[in-house]
Amino acid sequence: MVGEVVKLLGPEGRFASLCPEYEHRPEQLEMAKAVAEALVDKRHLVVEAGTGVGKTIAYLMPAVLYAISSGRRVVVSTHTINLQSQLVNKDIPLVQQAMEEHPFTTVLMKGRANFLCLNELDNASSLITTQDDKLFERLRKWASKTETGDIGELDFVYPDWHEVCSNQDTCRRDECRYHADKCFYYRMRKRAETADIVVVNHSLFFSDLGLRMVDPKSAVIPKYGAVIFDEAHHLEDVASDTFGIEFSNYRVTSLVNRLKKRRDLDIPPGELHDIQTTNDVLFNNFDAVRKQEFFIDEVYEAVGKSLVEEQVKCLVTQLNSLNAQLAELQRDVDREQVERIHGYRNIASRMSDELFRMFFASEPGYFRWAEKLSGSRLVRCCLHYSPVSVASLLRENLWNSIDTVICTSATLSNSGTFCYLRSRLGVPECDELILGSPFDFENQALLYVPDDLDDPSEKPEYADSVAARIKEILIATGGRAFMLFTSYRMLNAVFDRLKDDLPFRLLRQGEMSNERLLKEFREDESTCLMGVHSFWEGVDVKGERLSCVVIDKLPFAVPDTPTNKARCQQITQEGGDWFREYAIPQAQIRLKQGFGRLIRTKNDCGVVAILDSRIHRKYYGREFLRYLPRCRGTKSLDKIRQFMAVEQYVDVDRFAVADSASSTTVPQSNSGNTPTGP
Repeated sequence: MVGEVVKLLGPEGRFASLCPEYEHRPEQLEMAKAVAEALVDKRHLVVEAGTGVGKTIAYLMPAVLYAISSGRRVVVSTHTINLQSQLVNKDIPLVQQAMEEHPFTTVLMKGRANFLCLNELDNASSLITTQDDKLFERLRKWASKTETGDIGELDFVYPDWHEVCSNQDTCRRDECRYHADKCFYYRMRKRAETADIVVVNHSLFFSDLGLRMVDPKSAVIPKYGAVIFDEAHHLEDVASDTFGIEFSNYRVTSLVNRLKKRRDLDIPPGELHDIQTTNDVLFNNFDAVRKQEFFIDEVYEAVGKSLVEEQVKCLVTQLNSLNAQLAELQRDVDREQVERIHGYRNIASRMSDELFRMFFASEPGYFRWAEKLSGSRLVRCCLHYSPVSVASLLRENLWNSIDTVICTSATLSNSGTFCYLRSRLGVPECDELILGSPFDFENQALLYVPDDLDDPSEKPEYADSVAARIKEILIATGGRAFMLFTSYRMLNAVFDRLKDDLPFRLLRQGEMSNERLLKEFREDESTCLMGVHSFWEGVDVKGERLSCVVIDKLPFAVPDTPTNKARCQQITQEGGDWFREYAIPQAQIRLKQGFGRLIRTKNDCGVVAILDSRIHRKYYGREFLRYLPRCRGTKSLDKIRQFMAVEQYVDVDRFAVADSASSTTVPQSNSGNTPTGP
């Protein structure tokens, strides 16, 4: 199989002949060979592939060859919708064209909630009280035309989608009249059963893995021989969410609202009102804590543990009573209503069980926390019961149960190793590969790290100095910048200081959707974009529109969020050093993600500015630089001006004369990706 991969991806291969602008990338071929060997030898593989390697093609081709030759399906799991879309609409069709001698099929699988349920639609139709509900009529017209029933096809927002989508608790499965040939969800599952490559997201994969752990026959994803995780740096957080419990304030409200509409069911309105009231009173307790994320113990301290637990017990009792009342109603209704009521009972029972476990279970290795959500019309608070570590769960049920698991991303390693990733995910012995980018960072990028700023702080004078320095950088680069912040507080502080003091338009995350912000940024050359969190990765702006990335400070995670605190406490209890083993590796990976926004093609060039002088002063500072792509470094704003002047007037292949002398030299690492300064 390795030889076939070389024929397809080599300099004279089939892939090269299909792509007019194809450039042979040794890193891509090396990764493809490693993937092929792992699949054939039934070994696990962790591979970091820098920007521009073309990793999706590098794993898709050997995955297809393996699936065809072995007759065993391969699952490709991603984190973001953007990468799923790229895989399905661009990369897979290209591979199908290149491998026409090896025809294969592929299916994109999504979770139930993405699909319209025709039975739920019928039920909702009978409950519509006005004949001129235009939005519902639009939904029905779409339902009569769509081939997939996928919410992604809707060209309008239907606010009550949760009332009409497929739901495991109310699904009648083969008892439903639509199941045989019209159910959108089961049609997708049937297509997956004959596919060679199945594309999913991490959340669906781990939900399916959880089902397999309880009952293999209940699995959603058809049996597979290998799984490839792209964007694998998200696996721990997704797995932690999936193997825990989430309980929002809206779950009870949703059931109550559905039952209120069922006038054919003899449920006293007063009982439903009492359930809703208890739910509201319970969740109002969480307003007592003035944080966005916090341990549930902090709510106990604020309002009293016994009070909260009594309210939980009351709500659990009410849900169980509702379940019993629905069971009585099942005796006197027709078959279809029996199935409908059975679905409501499933919902009530699941909520009762999960709510009790959320507050009263005493499982080792789990912690309870809450988060308040903004911007949601329905969900304002979500409770979590999460595992501190997923390592043992994944070691037993993933790594030890599947022949080949492949993890890849542009940012997986820290300090040149996969020790952090392997410890957090429970990865046993495996093959490892770190591939740099094929781009010429030494000539395409300049790294600026000043040494004259104070250490980061929350003081107003620090925000003053950061804003002043950012202004100088933006003037030197002509704007065209991403400014990446580690907190909204600093983002807003800098925005307030710069909004009337720059010849550029400033866009700020939160003012409009992320998609709209990127569209505005790409179309307006006088615009700079300020963002946090989601803009650190997965954002792809090519060419001159992005010539500068500013990072306000080293991206250490907030240490007192419940998840980070629980994980750090566990490391300390086990005799480890949470800062070295958790905080630094996380921040290194995050910094690489931010750095990676700048150079997206061989013709891109520009400046990355990291405004954190701890890089010069702290023992860990140079470790952050050592494993960034190898590029020139400086402490001088004048060097930025020189670099940008050369960029504007000299061809990219010749502008290495700019800032050829760095301030200092950092010892070169084994990866060969060391910046040559500052």
